[in-house]
Amino acid sequence: MNTLVKNSPAVIIVGLPWPRSGTARVMQNQIDFYRSHGYLTVFVCVPIHCGWIEGNPEWDDIKEGIQELGADYVAMAPINYQRFITTKYTAWVRHAFRGTALDWVVNTAKSAQLPDDFIQFIRSLPVALMHVNHVFTLGFAQRLLRKVQSGGRVPMILETHDVQSHLLEETKRINPWTHRLDASQRLLQSELNLLNQARVLVHCSVDDYNFFKERLRKKQHVLALPTIDESFISAVKAVSLTSLDSIDLLFVGHYTDPNLRAIQWFFEQVWPLIADRGYQLKIIGAIDTLARESLPEMYGAFSSHFVGPVADLVPHYHVARCVIAPMVSGTGISIKTIEALGLGKPFVGTSKAFRGMPMERIERAGLQAHDAPQAFADAIARALSNEPLAAAASRTAYNDLFSKRAAFSSRDKALELATRTFSSN
Repeated sequence: MNTLVKNSPAVIIVGLPWPRSGTARVMQNQIDFYRSHGYLTVFVCVPIHCGWIEGNPEWDDIKEGIQELGADYVAMAPINYQRFITTKYTAWVRHAFRGTALDWVVNTAKSAQLPDDFIQFIRSLPVALMHVNHVFTLGFAQRLLRKVQSGGRVPMILETHDVQSHLLEETKRINPWTHRLDASQRLLQSELNLLNQARVLVHCSVDDYNFFKERLRKKQHVLALPTIDESFISAVKAVSLTSLDSIDLLFVGHYTDPNLRAIQWFFEQVWPLIADRGYQLKIIGAIDTLARESLPEMYGAFSSHFVGPVADLVPHYHVARCVIAPMVSGTGISIKTIEALGLGKPFVGTSKAFRGMPMERIERAGLQAHDAPQAFADAIARALSNEPLAAAASRTAYNDLFSKRAAFSSRDKALELATRTFSSN
């Protein structure tokens, strides 16, 4: 918390209950940006599943994680189940019986409810801006604005975080109204209709920026690439003593299918090319559980390389000589890549590891994608044989594209566009 007072201009930031994720790092950067400009930051956590009602036992852990984002004020908005039951029918009528699975999620989030005393608190603030994370929370944000506005209207920025209609399609999300899958074009059109309600759209990857700019040409679009918490970078660099042995190759992976496919490709295609070099490989994170469940033979053969989840990544990153990301699938932008670059670690990745990034600037910094197994293996050998040069390339790429300075510059542009565009209407 800082010493901002209640009459400071306030920004309401609406986000999802994912406090320890790549999305959370983006929202933390938003909070840091607005606080650096003297805004009072109010973070409202909005769920997108009807099970997140008041009393859900996971709320305490979520709140603890959200507090770590550093906003001046934080509030949880549990689902009002009675409102959800009522509005799921009225929303179906409102969408002329053609609502999609995406519309359902937006309607679910819209049925979330802040405590009355917190709504009164927001009404007492000079709200200057609404910053909406994910198209899913747009309906809630619009309803909240109608409740708290006094006098003039408030400009809005919407941060997209992936093409959500594509993700719903890829995960085969059933439309709860029709009990069938939605057609691709209908899902996309739902998303475009919703995004069309915001004047300024911020995108976290080059792919999203290009995709939406082509389809929503009358909107203002800004590319704001994710950064990482600078305190984490400082903590890794500050480690002076650890009992851990040096790690030649480090892979950090959560319990996700893209991470499973990455290590499968690595062990099947790349590892045989470097197995005789004696490299110490460690795989950290819950990906070990998924590998054990889904690929038991592979896991059994390479179980010594799996560490599992750890309480603190800092010492492991500190002793790592090279971070690898042998991704063969994935959407959005890879936070693990940005993390490695920010720490100044030699990095070897495939094209999918650099997804959503401006590759011409990545290559200008001295990094390349390696999709062929032999090329990936050779890149590992080069990085470990000349660590200072490889580390310098990572730092250059991070400073140019993902540093706080770069992120704040993009957010300055979005803020200027939102307030200028709004005042001219």
